[in-house]
Amino acid sequence: MFKLTMGKNKRPKSYYVQLAKKQKSYHNVLSPGLTGFLCTCNDRERECVLEAYNILNEYADQMYGKEVIPDMNVVDEGKSSEAIQDSTEEQPDNSKPETEKDGKSSPSQQKQEEIEGANDSDEEFSSLDAAIKADVEELQKESEKKHRHLRRFGQVATGAKNYVFIRSTLEDPLPLSLTIMDDILKLQRQKTKKLIRMIPVQATCKGFQDDIVKTVKNLCESYFREKGESFYIAIKVRNNSSVERESLKTSLITAVSEAHSANTPELKDPEVVVNIDVIKNVCCISLLPGYFTKYCKYNLLSLGNKKENGKSAPKNEDSKSEVSEREVEPK
Repeated sequence: MFKLTMGKNKRPKSYYVQLAKKQKSYHNVLSPGLTGFLCTCNDRERECVLEAYNILNEYADQMYGKEVIPDMNVVDEGKSSEAIQDSTEEQPDNSKPETEKDGKSSPSQQKQEEIEGANDSDEEFSSLDAAIKADVEELQKESEKKHRHLRRFGQVATGAKNYVFIRSTLEDPLPLSLTIMDDILKLQRQKTKKLIRMIPVQATCKGFQDDIVKTVKNLCESYFREKGESFYIAIKVRNNSSVERESLKTSLITAVSEAHSANTPELKDPEVVVNIDVIKNVCCISLLPGYFTKYCKYNLLSLGNKKENGKSAPKNEDSKSEVSEREVEPK
């Protein structure tokens, strides 16, 4: 009876395999402490990612210079040479033959000792070579993981359909986003087809009200340091049923108003929009200037069709492709 109960409670091997995979791929999942770009598409996520990489790398190279990727081979060779040197220093010198009492070896002993010394040196060399190869392989794996995180842009999974997050090493992705949109407005030409909106995300945190309010306060302290502006709170929630929108909105209005005495809520034409995107258990926070006016809700397709007088062209295909959102629009 005891064996049967133990067998029922024992987890299968596949459970631990999947758990290990989740732990290894944690850095590729949307999590707190990231900056980047939240992109929307319409059932073409792969094409959306490629377009996001192309447009981000194009303008980032112009603004910050071309990305310098460390040469992993040079780093690994340097580390492997140090490992070789350390390992050779640790190896004892067993090649010296034993001497007789008078300090000299007989010819027969010398031949035997030479043969034994050669065999020992071959074994030591092969074991040393295998150890060096193992160390080099381990260093290469660690270097690949490290350099993958150091890349300027990289995709992470969001857990929501039609939403792609491009992680970035930039401290503030907003200037890059504004440069891209200003250029699209100037050229009046669409640069993407599957990538619809690209929201710069200045911070991510856990999807709880206290964490969201605390992170927004920290961002507002630096953003509204010089002057106050009119603002609007836009909250969108996806795959999360625990966030109370009205309570969160009231707390955020209070937090932003306290950041600067001149900050005032505005529904029609706010100067900046505090954009809150809650996706599962993670919240993406953005402070977006010109959201409803100049930059058409950061819709790259609409910006390419915008007229010179500042009004957008009549909606046609773009209105059908826009992803539906749970957002309260200003009246």
